[in-house]
Amino acid sequence: MFRIFYAKKDATLYEVSPEYNTGLDEILEIGKRLNNDGDTLLKSRSVIKFDMDEITSALTKYNTTINACKFVLQLYTSHAKNLPSDYTIYTKLIAQDWINGTGQESNLTLDGVAWNTPITGGAWISSSQNISINSSSFYASGSGAGGSWMALSGSGSSLGLINSESFSHRTTDLNIDVTNSIKVWISGSNGYTIPNYGFLLQFADPDELNTAVAGFVRFFSRETHTIYVPKITMYWDNSTFTTGSLTAANIESYVIYSHIKPEYKDTEISKIRIYARDKYPQKSPTNLFPIEQVKFLPTTTYYAVYDAATDEAIIPYDNIYNKVSCDTTSNFIYIDMNSFMPERYYRIELKLVDGFTEQIVDDKIYFKVVR
Repeated sequence: MFRIFYAKKDATLYEVSPEYNTGLDEILEIGKRLNNDGDTLLKSRSVIKFDMDEITSALTKYNTTINACKFVLQLYTSHAKNLPSDYTIYTKLIAQDWINGTGQESNLTLDGVAWNTPITGGAWISSSQNISINSSSFYASGSGAGGSWMALSGSGSSLGLINSESFSHRTTDLNIDVTNSIKVWISGSNGYTIPNYGFLLQFADPDELNTAVAGFVRFFSRETHTIYVPKITMYWDNSTFTTGSLTAANIESYVIYSHIKPEYKDTEISKIRIYARDKYPQKSPTNLFPIEQVKFLPTTTYYAVYDAATDEAIIPYDNIYNKVSCDTTSNFIYIDMNSFMPERYYRIELKLVDGFTEQIVDDKIYFKVVR
């Protein structure tokens, strides 16, 4: 199953405009670009924060644990320019609180987070000012500009203090597994928790220091007027498979139908039934009506959810977390409609895996989410 959480605040930090805020801009930028002198590379990083209370409430609501879940940070590209064929993007855990502000790239303000300041009148921590957190081995570090981040005596990457995604001749949408970061914010490590000030997103340290690596990628921010809002998707496996007296469908000759409603409220959690039957049902003894018996699909059946207008995979296939369940009535899946943007149509697609073969079943299972 899955649940989507949307960003609460975000902004871009531009080294070229070190005092200015972009908290209401529709774009987040990561990378480097040449200054007006045509010789100096100036960096851009982004900050983004999600509400951990929402995630904690969801864990309680669904009676699952954080250790049973996977969390993926997703940002969607609006534009990329002059990127190298190979580069890496880091997420670090921000070490200081920051104010979103009201600026835009086309209308810069001084009232929030910027390259030089987390809040108006404040300053980012430098490496000479390492500050211990809760008398633990966690500490706040930084370079005095461009943000500050959590570190740990020794290596912090295994605890989720640094996550990364590498790109090589591929699309620039960001999909980073941030499970360990969410864990250290919510449940802590070695008895210590750290404050949630969000993620700092940047080129990997080696790429930022490499003068041969330039280019930048722009992502849609929470202020975008599109469906591509930054989000964290929580996945967990709550599937069950009990067939009772049902028999297996012949996956070489079958049809699928569903009793899905045309509309769902965005507050609903729905159980959507998926029925399979033989494509050519057996005749009844009187030969008047065929016997249409419900069959079950294989245990290796998975689902994905697409935006119907853009065909964007809102929930892509996952062979661990997106399994189709079964009970003695039929196959089914649970969907939390609160995960979707309201007033839009969505489409459910199925994938049946049999050994090394895969069948995609797109039987036009559409639904709309409304307020």
